[in-house]
Amino acid sequence: MNTREMGFDALLARILTVLPELSSELRKAARFLVDHPDEVALVSMRVLASRSEVTPTTFVRLARRLGCGDWAALRKPFEDRLRSGKAPFAARADALVKRGSEAIFAESLRTTVANLAAAEAVNGSEEIARACAILEKAQRIRVAGFRSCRAPAHALVYLCRMFRREITLLGGDGGAIEAELAALGKREAIVAIGFLPYSRELGPVVEAAQRHSVPIVAIADSMAAPIARHADVTLRFSTDSPSFFPSVAAAMAIVEALAATMLARSGPAAAARVRETELELQAFGAYLPE
Repeated sequence: MNTREMGFDALLARILTVLPELSSELRKAARFLVDHPDEVALVSMRVLASRSEVTPTTFVRLARRLGCGDWAALRKPFEDRLRSGKAPFAARADALVKRGSEAIFAESLRTTVANLAAAEAVNGSEEIARACAILEKAQRIRVAGFRSCRAPAHALVYLCRMFRREITLLGGDGGAIEAELAALGKREAIVAIGFLPYSRELGPVVEAAQRHSVPIVAIADSMAAPIARHADVTLRFSTDSPSFFPSVAAAMAIVEALAATMLARSGPAAAARVRETELELQAFGAYLPE
């Protein structure tokens, strides 16, 4: 089918469907289209190629692979989307300023602010409500986050345990994660957190969720992420950073906001459980005296 006959949503669905079958270069170009739809409509193919670190001909080959006659046909749904006024604000950090040790600290903070703005812009109220509904329905929530994503995963478990006991960190007890996944039940839900390059442990988590018909709430850097392609709902975050390593600040902000939203939706009984938990922690001497 020629993409001139497709709307933006249909084209996006097609890109995500064929993504696993693409070569590494075509996949890189396809991911850029998915994650930067505004830029596709506004700048030239050469600029897109430079920003996505592929050659211009890669976008031409991608257009043909998707069933388009040429680049113009592939670009048209992106242009139509922008003209419709429905395009979300894609707040991304601008090209990194020239590095200098005296500027890195301030630059890091500015980039984090931009990442937070992007997270607010791309995660609409409908996605937040769907994520909360899935987690509220589940009898138990399992949270998967590995390596640098362990911090936001642990934070989500810690915060939610203040008002909900049935939430656990996968692999958190030091045992084999395979045993935990084998015990998944249909009345559970999984929160999976990851960004490129994706931790290999996420693969078995997604496979087990599909095998046991367990819904997934993904918190990922892209709709093209492996965990997002199989998720029931995806909340996105940007990892932009002037540092040598991707930032997880926006992922941390998302889990904190998600936990707060879940508490607000749970009503007075949940607030009472927070109060009880706080009193228990104080009784156990969890905090230093002021």
